[in-house]
Amino acid sequence: MRELLKKNDIYIIYFTAAAIILLGFLRLTGFYYSNYVFNFALLPYIITRGLYYLTVWRKSNEKLNADDKNRLYVCIAVFITVLFSALDFFSADFFVMFLIMVDFLLLQNKEKNNETS
Repeated sequence: MRELLKKNDIYIIYFTAAAIILLGFLRLTGFYYSNYVFNFALLPYIITRGLYYLTVWRKSNEKLNADDKNRLYVCIAVFITVLFSALDFFSADFFVMFLIMVDFLLLQNKEKNNETS
């Protein structure tokens, strides 16, 4: 099951990156609603990561390792940033893209550690 989650995580990160690029071009056009549409690109990432952590927490025998905890912190930071951006408190699009990149690097590091072990 963990191997399937790794592939799904990589695919959802690729999908999120592609959606950010496509909706970034829409944002360059200057439409008023383009900021909100840009935030919708991150919803599949937030939903899939949130559902993963809900299923882990429902099972009391499964604990989070250090990599999963770090990815949880990244997911929380992405959620808070998207929430503040949607409420027009601030717009930190580069920060969100940086967090997605950090999550991808954490996932790749986790795979490399599992291969060498």
